[in-house]
Formats: sequence, C-alpha cells, structure tokens
Amino acid sequence: MKTHGGVTADCTALEIGEYIDRKNKQIFKPILESRRPTYGESKLATILGFVCPQISTARAGTFAVPERQEGRKGIITKRKVGIKKDDLSVTILETVRGEGGLQNLFEADIIVAGGRPAGEHDGLKLVKELVEALREQGVNAEWASSRPTVDAGYAEYARQIGQTGKTVRPKVYVSIAISGAIQHIAGMKESETIVSINHNAKAAIFSHADFGMVGAYEDLLPELIERVRQGFTFGVKVTK
Repeated sequence: MKTHGGVTADCTALEIGEYIDRKNKQIFKPILESRRPTYGESKLATILGFVCPQISTARAGTFAVPERQEGRKGIITKRKVGIKKDDLSVTILETVRGEGGLQNLFEADIIVAGGRPAGEHDGLKLVKELVEALREQGVNAEWASSRPTVDAGYAEYARQIGQTGKTVRPKVYVSIAISGAIQHIAGMKESETIVSINHNAKAAIFSHADFGMVGAYEDLLPELIERVRQGFTFGVKVTK
C-alpha cells in the first residue's frame, strides 16, 4: 500500500515542530524536522515531512538509548500486504560481510582515534599498537580515525568519527594528533572521559579534553603503550 510519504535516511538530529507557510497563511503541525548531512557531507540539511506517515532513520550511535518507561503503549495498526514472488525484480544471491570489528566501535570501552599526522608518520601503527596493548590487558578497545585521516587514505570510512562519520560514547576516548574540528567533536563529545595527545598546546581538542598531553605523539605513545602493558587501563576496570 502506498502512503505517498517520504523517508529521510541517515539523520543526525530529529525534532517535532511546526512550519509556517506565510504565503498561503497556513501552519503545519506537528511536523517532523529531520537533519542529515548533504552535499558530500559538507552541509547539514533540514528535511520537513508534510505527508503522514513521516518517516526518518537515524545514523547508528547518534542517539542515546532512552530508559524503558513501563506502562507506555503505542497504537499498532496491522495491514496485510500482498506481495508475490513474481512482484520482486531483485534477488539476493549472496551476502558478504566485511571484517574489522567495526560494530565494536559502538560497544568498545576505549576508542583510540588517530589524526592525519599519525597516518603520515607510520600509517597509524602506534595507534593500533596501543589498542592491541589494551586488548592484551582484557580491555574492549578499538581504533578509529578523523575525516582527514580517511580522506588521505590511511583508514576506511567506516572508522571515521565525527558529524559525517560515526557517533560514539565510549568510557574513554583517546585522540592522537587530532586538532579538534567541531565536526569531529560532534561524534565523540558524549564520551565519559576524553584524553588528548597533540603537539600544539593551543589545539581546540584540549578545550574538550579531561586530560591532555602536549608533545609529539611518536614520542609519547611508546611510553604510554609500555605503561598499558604494565597494567594501566585508563581507569577502566578489567575482569579477566
């Protein structure tokens, strides 16, 4: 059954509001305001739905899961859809899932994210070594990257954190050689604790960090990796 309603996909913000059509002197409410990246993810667009049902899908990890409220009930309308096999023009022959533990970005207790300088220096080798050292201590850790790192080809898009990438909420977020552009902050600002390493003491990332270390990451990270191998886990409790 056709509803003639549109779907706005991959939204990073959803609000219920009203729209005033001054030309025709009409007010539409309630109306769903769906915000999503557009124009190559360089801009944010607000899409308004004038036809019900108004439907949007959310970008994974963008919204916190609300607490369950007992007693709340919705209105369920059952409709029988008669689709026959002959109506389908596409057939799925095979499903191939890539590796990388990318879903773990939403579940990891600690995320270590590398910026473009870290990619240029050693292809994020030290970033990955820190993650591996944490895993050896029993910590659920994963590595990620900033958009410039992805654009430069040092990491795949699926690992990008930020307004045009993934939004994460780990217990600890460790940023390595990331300046702190507002687009990146949007994807990790809900982290419980933010630790930043940057050679520039005036980098914007330090305005959002709980702990900061100023210095060349290639000098500081080997020492940090060694501390982790000796048992340091950024305060995350490990149950072995």
